[in-house]
Amino acid sequence: MIGAGQVGTAVVAALHATHDVTVLDLDADRLSAVSYGFDVLSVQGSGTARSDLLRCGIRGTDLVIAATDRDETNIVAAMLARAVCVGKIVVRTRSPEYIEAWRGGHLDVDFVVSSEQETAQAVARAVGYPSAVQTDVFAEGRVELVEFVVDPTHAGGLVGATLAEARIPDESVVASIIRPDRVIIPTGSDRIEAGDRIVLIASPAAAREWAQRLSPAGAAIGEAVVFGAGETGVLIAATLARLGLGVRVIDRDEARARLVAERVPEVRVFHADATDTDFLAREAIGDVDAAICCTSDDGRDLLLALIARRIGVSTVLAVVGEPKLIPVFHDAGVTLALNEREVTAEEIVRFTHDPRISGFAMLENDRVEVVEFAIRPESALLGRPFRERPLDGAIVGAIVRGDRVLFPRGDDVLAIGDRAIILGDARRIRDLEQAL
Repeated sequence: MIGAGQVGTAVVAALHATHDVTVLDLDADRLSAVSYGFDVLSVQGSGTARSDLLRCGIRGTDLVIAATDRDETNIVAAMLARAVCVGKIVVRTRSPEYIEAWRGGHLDVDFVVSSEQETAQAVARAVGYPSAVQTDVFAEGRVELVEFVVDPTHAGGLVGATLAEARIPDESVVASIIRPDRVIIPTGSDRIEAGDRIVLIASPAAAREWAQRLSPAGAAIGEAVVFGAGETGVLIAATLARLGLGVRVIDRDEARARLVAERVPEVRVFHADATDTDFLAREAIGDVDAAICCTSDDGRDLLLALIARRIGVSTVLAVVGEPKLIPVFHDAGVTLALNEREVTAEEIVRFTHDPRISGFAMLENDRVEVVEFAIRPESALLGRPFRERPLDGAIVGAIVRGDRVLFPRGDDVLAIGDRAIILGDARRIRDLEQAL
C-alpha cells in the first residue's frame, strides 16, 4: 500500500486481518496511526523512490496499490512497480485524463479508480432509489443491491410479517436484515421490524418495485440541485444530466461556476451563495426533488443539507469528507451520506479477492460483503437445493446463468458455469470462495 492517507487507511482496515500488508508513506505520523490501529508493516519512504519500493519487498508482492493524494506520485510509483513486480497494480487518480489513458491502453496498470467518478456513479444510483441508504450493481447491471430502512409509515405491510408471509417480488431476495446489535442472514421465519435495514438483491425492475413500496409518495426524482462545483460536483451533475434529470449547480466561486457551464452545458449553473435563502426562494430551489451537497467542506455541507430540508427538498444526499461524521448527517435528515475515500477503497479491495470475482461491495462498516464470482466445476455445493441452506453465514441472492439471471428459491441449485452473487459475513467470505 503506497499512501497512508484516508483511502490507504480504509483499504488497510479491510485487508489487514486476511493479508500481509506493507504500508509505505513519507509521513511518520500517518504511519504511526496505521501501525497502532492495524497489524501491518510500515515503512517510511517515497513511492517515487525505487530504493524505497525495493525496501518494502515489492518484488514478491501480489498487489500494489498506489493511493496517495497526488496523481503524479501514484502514476510514477505504478510505473516503477511494474518494472520489478509481476503482481497486479491499482492506481487511484483524480484526473479523468489518466482514466482515459488507461482505458486507451496507454497506462500499463491493471486498474485505475477515481474517487470522484465512483462517487458520482454512487450518487446517480442513489438518486434512482431516493429512499435507499446504499446501492450497488452486479452482473453487468442486470442485478442491483439496494438497502432500505423500514419506516412504519410507508413499509408496504412488511412490519411484523415473516419473510414467508411477506409479499416478495419474484425477481428479488431479502439477503440481510441489519439491526443495531446484529446482522441477520434471514430464513422464512424471520420477522421484519420497524427500523430494520433490509438489504435486497433484485433485478432493476424488482428493485424499483421495492423502492416504490418503501418510499414516501412522490419520492421519484426528476430535478436535482448540486451544491458545489468542484470536480466531484461536476461529475455528479454530468452523470445526472445523462440520466435525463433537470440539474442545477450552485457555487459561490465564479471561476468554478464558469468551468461547469463550459464542461456540462446541459445543466443550469448559478454563481451564488447557496446559504442565501432569498436566492434559494427566488430560484424555487425548494421545489427540486433532490439536493446533493458536495462543497468539500463538511460543515458547510451539513448547513446546506439542513437548509435544503428546511425549504422543502425531500431527498438530500451529501458527500462527506470525514467518515466519522456520516451518522451526524443521517441524524440531520440526510437521506444518504457518502465518503469518497470509502467508495474508492471498496473498489480497490475488490482486487484482493479471488480472481474469479467480478463484483464486490461492502456493507455495515465492512462487516458484510457481497461478492459475485464464478462457481468452480468441482464445487461441493453444486446441485444442492437452497432449502438445505448449504452456506453458513451467507446467502445466494442471485445466479447468473448464461443470459439469464435467477433469484433463487428453495428448490433452485447451483450448476456448472454459474456465477453467484453472495452476501455474507466478511469473516466467512474467504472460506466461501474456497468452497465455491
